[in-house]
Amino acid sequence: MSLGKDRDRPLEIAVYGKGGIGKSTVSACLSAALAEAGRRVLQIGCDPKHDSTRLLMHGELIGTVLELLRTAGTEARPEAVLRQGAFGIGCIEAGGPKPGVGCAGRGIISAFEFLDKHHVKGQYDEVIYDVLGDVVCGGFAVPVRREYADAIFLVTSGEYMAIYAANNILRGIQNFDGLTHRRVAGIILNRRNLPDEVGRVRRFAEAVGLPIAATVPRSAGFAEAEEQNRCLMELEGWEAEKAVFRDLAALIAGEAPLYPARPLEDDELEAVVLGLERKPSAPMEAENAEAAPDAASEARHPEALSRRPSLDRPPLYGCAFNGAATAAVHLTDALVIAHSPRACAFYTWQNISSPGRKNLFNRGILMPSAISPHFECSDMGHAEAVFGGMDKLREQVKEAVSRKPGAVVVISSCVSGIIGDDIRSLEELSTPETPVIAVPADGDIAGDYMDGIRDCLHLLAERLVDESAAPEDDCLNLVGEIAISNNNEVNVRALRRLLEQMGLRLNCRFLGDATCEEVRGLKKAPLNILTSESADNLALRDWLTERFGCRFLSRPLPVGFEETASWLTEIGEAFGKQAETAALIEQERAAYLREVEALRPVLAGKTIVLTAINENMDWILRASRDVGMRFLWIGVMNYLRTPMNVSRDPEFLSITEEVTGAGQVLTKLRELKPDLLLSNYASAVAEEGDYLRDAAPTAPISLFGAAIPVLQRWEAMFLEREETGGERLEKGGSWKHDGVLFQKYFA
Repeated sequence: MSLGKDRDRPLEIAVYGKGGIGKSTVSACLSAALAEAGRRVLQIGCDPKHDSTRLLMHGELIGTVLELLRTAGTEARPEAVLRQGAFGIGCIEAGGPKPGVGCAGRGIISAFEFLDKHHVKGQYDEVIYDVLGDVVCGGFAVPVRREYADAIFLVTSGEYMAIYAANNILRGIQNFDGLTHRRVAGIILNRRNLPDEVGRVRRFAEAVGLPIAATVPRSAGFAEAEEQNRCLMELEGWEAEKAVFRDLAALIAGEAPLYPARPLEDDELEAVVLGLERKPSAPMEAENAEAAPDAASEARHPEALSRRPSLDRPPLYGCAFNGAATAAVHLTDALVIAHSPRACAFYTWQNISSPGRKNLFNRGILMPSAISPHFECSDMGHAEAVFGGMDKLREQVKEAVSRKPGAVVVISSCVSGIIGDDIRSLEELSTPETPVIAVPADGDIAGDYMDGIRDCLHLLAERLVDESAAPEDDCLNLVGEIAISNNNEVNVRALRRLLEQMGLRLNCRFLGDATCEEVRGLKKAPLNILTSESADNLALRDWLTERFGCRFLSRPLPVGFEETASWLTEIGEAFGKQAETAALIEQERAAYLREVEALRPVLAGKTIVLTAINENMDWILRASRDVGMRFLWIGVMNYLRTPMNVSRDPEFLSITEEVTGAGQVLTKLRELKPDLLLSNYASAVAEEGDYLRDAAPTAPISLFGAAIPVLQRWEAMFLEREETGGERLEKGGSWKHDGVLFQKYFA
C-alpha cells in the first residue's frame, strides 16, 4: 500500500507526537508546502488549546467547533468555524473545555462527527490532523482510526521520552490495525541538537521498521516566524528549511510506501535507544505462574480485594450509582440529585419506584419511599459531557438548598465520573438547615449495586450523625434494611408494636425510611438491631461499631415464634424490662396457639417435601410441626459449600440431604408422594404427581408473624383442591387472583 496520486477523496494525514515536540509547526509548514504545490489543503487542530492554525492565521485564535456546538446547538453550521489562512489553507480548530473540566477526548469525537455530517472535507485534496500529544484516550485516538487517517507521521526528537511517546503511538495504531495493515508513513525528526540525537532516532526507526521521512533542522527561522506570527514558509530566505517540507510534500504526492505499526516492548526500547542491556525476567515457579500477577496486582491495589466476586455474597447486577440512589431516597425529607444524563436517572427512578407502584396497586403493600421518591436529575447532555457540568449543577444545588429540605444528596454517574466533575466541591453550599452531601458513585466505575449502597450509607452517616448525642435509655435503632423489600414496613410496624408494649421505642432506621433528624440522632439509641446477618450487613455493623461506637444485639431481627421469644428476652434483659417482656411473650404465644388450632383441621397429617437453598428454615419447619404437618425429606442446594444451616433442630437435620441435581428431588417425590412440595428457589423439577407446590419466601416477614400467613395460604390451597373434586390447582397457583386484587387496590 502507498499514498499514491489517484484518489477519489481527500488524503487524510495525522501528525502525532509528544506534547511540545513541534507538531503544530511541522503541520503548518507541511500544509503550506502542499498548498504551494497547488493542493487544496485543510488543517484541523485537535488540541483544546486550539492554536494549531495560529501561524497560518497570522496569530488569530479562531473559534472552535466545540464552542459552536455548545452555543448554537442544532443550528451550528461549518461556515462559522472554517477560516481561510495563508496559502488559501482551510483552518479548523476542534477545541475543548477549560483545563480541568469536561472531556476533551469526547470533544474531538463530537467535532469529527460534526465535520462528517456537513461533508466539510470533501472540497480538499489533503487533510492534515494536528493531534494533541499522545494516543492518551479513545477521543484523541479518533484521527488515527482507519475511517480518518490514511497515513500517520510520528514527530520526535532524540529525547528518550519523545521516542517513548512515538513508540506508544505505534502501540495505539497497532490496536486498530493489527500486525499487517499499513498506514505509518514514517518518522519526522525535529532536531534539538542533542548528543547522539540522529543515532538514537535512526536506531529506533530501524528497530520498528520505519523510514525517517524528514529531518527538520534546529533553526532560528522558526523563532523568527513565531515572532511574526507567520508560518516559516511565508518568510523570505530560509530555503534549506523550506526544502525539508517541500520534499515531504513531494513524498506525500508520490508513490511513497506505507508501513505496519510494530512497536517495541519497553525493555527493548531502552536497549535500542539508550543502549541499556535487557534484564532477564526473574524465573517464576510453574505452580505460581497464574497466581503471581494477581498477587502483585492486589499488593498495588488492595481495594481490589473488596471488588472481587465473593462466595458469601451473590452478585447484584446493577451499578454503584443505582445502589447509592436507591439508598439515599430513604431519607424521607432529603432531595436526591442524580448528576447524570436523563436516561440514567430515569432507569434508576424506575428501579426504585416500580416495585412500590406494583405492590401498592396489586397487593396493597405500602413502600413509602418507592412510591414517589424525592429524586431529580442534572440532565447532563452533550455540552456537559464535553465542557463539564459543574456550573449548571451548582445552580441546581443552590436552588435545591433554598427549598430547605433535610439534606441535598448529590450522586455522580458514569458520565460525570469519567469527565472528572468534582461533586465534593458542592458541599461548601451547605447551610445549617440543609447539608449538601456528595456521593461519588460514578456508575459502574465505583463498583456494583451493593458497593453503591455501602458507600452512600457511610457518607450519609459521616455527614449527618451527631457524635455528641447523649444515649437515651428507652430506644433502639434498626440497621441494614433491604433497600427495596415488600416486608420492610410490615416488619417495622410489628417491631414498633412490640417495643411499645415493652415501654421502648424505635429511634432510627438506618437506613429505612427515616428523616435526616432521625439519622442525626443515631447515637441516642444505646443498642442497635441488625435486620439480617448478610455479608453486607455484617460489614455495616462492624463499620458503625468502629466509627461511632455503636453496640448491637447478639442476634439479628428474628423470624419465627421461638426465635422471636428468645430475642425479645435478650432485649428485655438489656433494658431491665424482664417483666414486661415475659407478659408480652405469653400474650403472643396465646394468639399464636389460637391461629395454630384454627389451622389444624385442614393441615394436620399433611406431608411435605422441602427443597431449599442452604439458609435457615426453622421458622416454617417448626410452625408446620405445630399444626400437625410432617416433613418427609429435606433436600438442600448447598451451592456455597457452607455448613448445613437449613435447621438447628435434630429432628429435621436427620432427614436432610444435600441436593446434587433435580433428578434427586424428582426421585424422592416419586418415592414419598407428599401432599406438598415446598421450595425457596426456582426448581427444575417437573410438575407431576398429586402434590401441591408452593414457594417459601426467601425474605419472610420477621418476628412472630412469619409463618402464619404461609400456613393460611396452604390451608386455602388444600381447601380449594377439595372444592374442585381433588383436581390439582391450575399451573401458576394464586396468580389468577391478581385481577381481583388489582381491582381492589387500584380501581
